Amino acid sequence: MSEVDREGRRVPLWVLNAKEEKEARVNLKNMAYEQCGEFVKAMADCAKQNGLRVFPACDKQKEKMGECLLFYQTDPKYLDHERDMIVQKRIARLEEQVKKQQQSSH
Repeated sequence: MSEVDREGRRVPLWVLNAKEEKEARVNLKNMAYEQCGEFVKAMADCAKQNGLRVFPACDKQKEKMGECLLFYQTDPKYLDHERDMIVQKRIARLEEQVKKQQQSSH
């Protein structure tokens, strides 16, 4: 299966457009923050307690949060997973369109 891009060219179904690629990266960022929630919360709590002295006082929390976020954001398998999810949605949408076309032709 393939889709037609703006220029009328057929592209493979698994090729994401710029909007979908951005969506995958936003989804990855959100997933990383969910997975690292305890470290993000620790950093936020430390920042609330220390105000303007946040960086010298919260270096340990910042480092742990950064390590966790980078773990998810730099390993390509997590971004690939988010891309795969978008492709699966696209496939489901196309299957639904085909099903509707088949029903309307009968």
